[in-house]
Amino acid sequence: MTEQQTDMFASDPVLEQVLSHIDKIPAAELEAAWPQSLIDLVDVMEAELVRQGETGDARGAARKLAVAMSHYMGGRAYYLPTGVRMMNAIRDDIIYCQFNGRNIEQLRRQHSLSQPQIYNIIAQQRRLHTRRRQPDMFA
Repeated sequence: MTEQQTDMFASDPVLEQVLSHIDKIPAAELEAAWPQSLIDLVDVMEAELVRQGETGDARGAARKLAVAMSHYMGGRAYYLPTGVRMMNAIRDDIIYCQFNGRNIEQLRRQHSLSQPQIYNIIAQQRRLHTRRRQPDMFA
C-alpha cells in the first residue's frame, strides 16, 4: 500500500472507542448478533493467532480484527479465492530459496513438479528476486 492509502487507517476515534469497549460485552451476546460468516472469519483468525503463538486472548483479538475489517470494508461483497495462486507463489519462492544449483531432482520430488516446471519457477523467481534488489532505473 502507498503511504496515502495507509493514512486512512491512521486514527479513527469511532473505531477506537468501539474496540476499547468490545471487551466489556459478553462474547456470546456479541457474537449472537453477528452473521455466521463473520463468526466463521473470527474462528479462522483465532486459530491462526493461536498457531502464531498469541499468548493473550486470541478470540478477543480475532473479534477486534473482524470489527476493524467490517468498519473499513463492510457492506461490500468480497470474493476470497481458494488461495491456490497465493500458495503457489509462496511455494515458488521457497523452491528458489532452497535451490543450490545441484538439487533440481530433490526439489522436483519434494514439490511433485516436473523438471521443466522447476526450471521455469527458478527463472521466474530469479527475475523477481533480482528486481527486488535492483530496481529498474528507467521505470
